[in-house]
Amino acid sequence: MLRLLLLVLLLAPALAADLIFRTLDDDMAAQLQRAATFYASFDESVRGDFGGGGLEPGTRYNHETEKGQFVFEKGIDGKVFRIARDKGVAGGALEPTDVLPKNGRIFFPVKGNLAFKKGGWGGAVSVWCKTDPNALLKTKFCDPVQITEKGANDGGLWFDFNDAMPRDLRHGVFPAVPKGEKGAKEDDPDAPLVRVPKVDWKADAWHHVVLSWKNFDTGKADAVSSLYIDGKRIGQVKDRAIAMDWDVEKAGVYVAINYLGLLDELALFDRALTEAEVGLLHRRPGLLSPLKKELPRGDPMPFPFKPGEGAVFLREYTDHAGLPLAFTNRVGMTFRLIPPGTFVMGSPKDEPGHGTGGFDETAHAVTIPRPFYLATTETTVGQFRRFVEATRYVTDGEKNGGGHAHDAKAEWKHRPGVSWRKPGYAGPFELTDNHPVVQVSHADGTAFCRWLAEQPRADGEPRGTYGLPREAQWEWACRAGSEHRFWWGPDEDATGKVANVGDRALKRTHPDWPRTVMAMDDGHAFAAPVASYQANAFGLHDMLGNVWEFCSTRYGPYPKGPTVDDGEGDPTRGFAVRGGGWSNVVADARCATRNADPPHFCHSNLGFRVALQLPR
Repeated sequence: MLRLLLLVLLLAPALAADLIFRTLDDDMAAQLQRAATFYASFDESVRGDFGGGGLEPGTRYNHETEKGQFVFEKGIDGKVFRIARDKGVAGGALEPTDVLPKNGRIFFPVKGNLAFKKGGWGGAVSVWCKTDPNALLKTKFCDPVQITEKGANDGGLWFDFNDAMPRDLRHGVFPAVPKGEKGAKEDDPDAPLVRVPKVDWKADAWHHVVLSWKNFDTGKADAVSSLYIDGKRIGQVKDRAIAMDWDVEKAGVYVAINYLGLLDELALFDRALTEAEVGLLHRRPGLLSPLKKELPRGDPMPFPFKPGEGAVFLREYTDHAGLPLAFTNRVGMTFRLIPPGTFVMGSPKDEPGHGTGGFDETAHAVTIPRPFYLATTETTVGQFRRFVEATRYVTDGEKNGGGHAHDAKAEWKHRPGVSWRKPGYAGPFELTDNHPVVQVSHADGTAFCRWLAEQPRADGEPRGTYGLPREAQWEWACRAGSEHRFWWGPDEDATGKVANVGDRALKRTHPDWPRTVMAMDDGHAFAAPVASYQANAFGLHDMLGNVWEFCSTRYGPYPKGPTVDDGEGDPTRGFAVRGGGWSNVVADARCATRNADPPHFCHSNLGFRVALQLPR
């Protein structure tokens, strides 16, 4: 091989150089794909193809009566913003056909899609434009891209075409304006702007624009932001203290503000880009298209799944993603891969049990944008014991002198002396290492996950972050493709083989139990050893019944429209608990049933299941 390489270098130096440069380009392309935090190809839809936050665009309008206030709406006007198929610089393109009323503009969320953090951060945005700013644009100002919370001159990062004729292209990075102070004006000679006078773009030519920045929000005069056009650096704003100081929940990546023409290949990155990387993006417009594989497009697996399809889809997805279907960590916990997808979370109003306990179950479409792993069972007593023995951890229940439990008549109250070692079941019961651990709080479960992260990785164990699953992840995994009340179908179980809920075994142990019980008898009055019941199509046991499971998401009302799972909830509420348990009626053990408990609360019917969140 060495002789062959030398021969190539001697006889065909041009060929060898080309090979070397292509290899370097491929390495750089892989680095850019890893650095990307959001990508919209605009090939088939206005939504993003890939991102760490919301992929669906929304619309902002000026408030009709309150100056300086805005109205936000989900979705966009499909008549104004459409896809021009096969007319992009790579595939399709976004084609705005008109200007929205009330200063309307569309946006993607900053949260999760941009690497903003107070204390110092950097990033980049790349986009292709095809317009004639002097002939096509109707308004005084037009911003192909503007990233802000409050406005262009108050924590705004953007490039625009101004009201000159011929128009100038400008790149601005205006810091947030402290309350009671006035910010810089764009006509100030010292304004944080890069100006490109009299841009002569024509409607038949594509141009590539990159904004690349570093050292924002550091509190020091060390910020740098660069403007690149068609692969060349045009100018910089530097040696300034630039703090965007956004409320990330309210900031948006606004695109095509008053813009007419075509936009394509919008991408955000988690760091500043080098000149070489910008040049590669310019030379290879479709460079980021592999990121489209991260998120299924166009219903590759229609929801709901038909019987048997979920398992087939999961096998096909593992081949596509290059990820193991399952792995077992050093603590003996087995995890299964849960693929990304879109499903209907919640339940219809006519579903028996809908809104049990007053918890919101509004049906809405949710996209799970990335794969993750979920433990096939609830965390067991034996697994939790290893954690306690290794760390000398004391649970919240032990600190509080006990936890809640039922007595033989279902009276529910704090019971002194109960703990994860002594759950407090009011009847004959032998606790084994294979039972799900209960009398543990959300804080206890989180501490267990932190300990897991510190253990050496087992062979075949993917890199990731251990934690409790987000609520949307939990329901997607529980349903495993089912749109019905239960993962096995629409009907209540009569076999006793799929879920451990209150049944004749409980009634036999507690004859005075006042609650309704199921007709079957599965032999378990209380919690059963994990994996005693059939697994769902994703290979997960006890997602319904046995014990309730904490999620990492705080409970909160559901959004009214489609959303991308972001793990949020109402910060004033307890953490979501899902799945129902051994004492519950059917209404409490549906795929959509919700409940919530405070972070330090423990009881005899509540445990947790661990997720492994994969890196981007």
